[in-house]
Amino acid sequence: MEHSNIINQLIIILAASVAAAALFHRLRVPTIICYLVVGVVLGPKELGLVNDVSQFQIIAEFGVAFLLFTLGLEFSLPHLIALRRVVFGLGSLQVLICIAVFGGLIYLSRMVYDISLTGTLIAASAIALSSTAIVSKELTQRNEIATAHGHTAIGILLFQDIAAIVILVLISVGGDAKGEEMAYSLLAAGAKAVGFFLAVVAIGKWLLPPLFTEISKTRSEELFVLTVLVVALLAAAAAHALGLAMALGAFMAGMMLGESHFRHQIEAEIRPFRDVLLGIFFVSIGLIIDVDLITEYWPRILLFSACLIVFKTVLIAMLCKFFGNQSHVSIRTGLILSQGGEFGFALLALAVKGSLVPRDVASFFLSIIVLSMAATPFLVSNSERIANRLLARRQQQRQQETEPSNGETAPTDVSHHVILCGYGRVGQTIARFLQQEQIPYVAVDDDPVRVQRARAAGEQVHYGSARKMKVLQQLGLTSASLVVISFDDHSTARHMIQEIRALCPATPILVRTRDDAHLLELQEAGATEVIPETLEASLMLVSHVMVALGLPGRKVFAAIDQVRKERYKMLHGFIVGQHGAYGMSRYQGHLQPIYIPATSFAANRTVGELNLEARGASLHTIRRGNDTVMNPDAETQLLAEDVVVVTGEQAALEAAEAYLLTGK
Repeated sequence: MEHSNIINQLIIILAASVAAAALFHRLRVPTIICYLVVGVVLGPKELGLVNDVSQFQIIAEFGVAFLLFTLGLEFSLPHLIALRRVVFGLGSLQVLICIAVFGGLIYLSRMVYDISLTGTLIAASAIALSSTAIVSKELTQRNEIATAHGHTAIGILLFQDIAAIVILVLISVGGDAKGEEMAYSLLAAGAKAVGFFLAVVAIGKWLLPPLFTEISKTRSEELFVLTVLVVALLAAAAAHALGLAMALGAFMAGMMLGESHFRHQIEAEIRPFRDVLLGIFFVSIGLIIDVDLITEYWPRILLFSACLIVFKTVLIAMLCKFFGNQSHVSIRTGLILSQGGEFGFALLALAVKGSLVPRDVASFFLSIIVLSMAATPFLVSNSERIANRLLARRQQQRQQETEPSNGETAPTDVSHHVILCGYGRVGQTIARFLQQEQIPYVAVDDDPVRVQRARAAGEQVHYGSARKMKVLQQLGLTSASLVVISFDDHSTARHMIQEIRALCPATPILVRTRDDAHLLELQEAGATEVIPETLEASLMLVSHVMVALGLPGRKVFAAIDQVRKERYKMLHGFIVGQHGAYGMSRYQGHLQPIYIPATSFAANRTVGELNLEARGASLHTIRRGNDTVMNPDAETQLLAEDVVVVTGEQAALEAAEAYLLTGK
């Protein structure tokens, strides 16, 4: 009966989450808020359909563990070494200052709340830590992990997770423990953590790569997924058995696998499990929200939540600025980490269990943490806008002192630009030539991984379906000078052309097809030009054959150009000419953006000094703020907070990334 009850309640949670997610998606409300609302509605204070929250805590913890596992795939050991100043310097100062300030305020009000000194420390620690789950999820969804504020925020969160373990040890020892007993416990926990880290490093270096190599040879997706799940769960369970956080153990395992060839496939396979379990985690938070307490004391709770957000934003922004970050990055990092975190729930629960904090006081602080977490998606999504407004006066002064630059603008503000529908091989090739000629463009693609990597490299790519007119309108369709449909789907292209023509009769539309089988059909639909890829490849092959036979090059290319003029009138100024085909091999292979922290090996070194070609890779472009350095030469210097785009085969890219970050 007990198992049946758990299953029934889990079905209710999943069904309610599906319905709510569909509704909230239409209302453009973040999914995290959706899950919190589901938890509140189903909880014991409202409908009462789910009463025992503890039944779902293990499932919820696994959701956070899987999130940290995928995050570890992005933060390899070289990344962690490069971010050591942020993790142990900036992170430690943030935690200590927050605990000191919050602890002082809570202790001064102890006559009102009747809380002990140990309880004061625990409550202060609970609201000093930020939410790893929410921040990581929001940054991942917005493709902002590989940015300056993303790296800084994750670095601080990593130290907070380490600090949470220390605080949990202090609680387990108890408030009346002697100094020797407490020091012994902390020393034992530290030894376990170091031993676990070394074991994970050894397993990740010598055991996991050959294991996944053998698994991949079977070409069984089922076996690969099972192996990934076992590795993630074993790491989380081993950490839990040693008294460490499950999420931290999963992160270490992901970090080790992040240096392997399989990290992208692993991330793709584990994402569905992560998202479902993480949804249950946020529902479990909603289940413990005390609606009656919020209703009774809502002015005080709102005030304290706002004070928490403002204080942590200002403090973290000031610390980031002190550590050398730009003002814009500092403010965005502060806004992103301004909330309380899920570790606060564990701290307060243990404190209540040990009679260190009164239950009503814990509920009050819990309400503050939950409200601040609920505000996080809005703060993250609007962090850039808020930072711009706060820095508006300084930016205006800089604009008056310097010449106006050709910075990036939002898609809706662009005019006379090119819209690229699809950002695959063809779309990227067109974009590079447009970028080189400084012709404004925006691209749209429905592959989230491709969009994430392209945006990390500083390219104007947006996630969405080009088949929907609303998406094209948001990209400035009515003011565009050209629309390029670069994917090979003649049926979809025909419908798009008809819809675009109904709204913009005069806008030129170029369509790429694999061959000329549907050329007439697309032209009748309204395409300005249809470019069959096989025909153009044939023309280039013909030109090389004729030159090899001894015909004068000028005559050959004049003949080819004449063919192009007759078949591709609009493309005359853009098509690859007699020199365009040479050097295209540099775009083959994989492209990978790599963020360069100030403490990395590559910072302030020139491209020539780094000599990436010796490792089988080459530097493609450098993204520096709103500027892009195309074709960097040997004298070009890499600066802190640059995003460099490296091209090469996967093994060469991994070696180049480790070298740029650590010099090894």
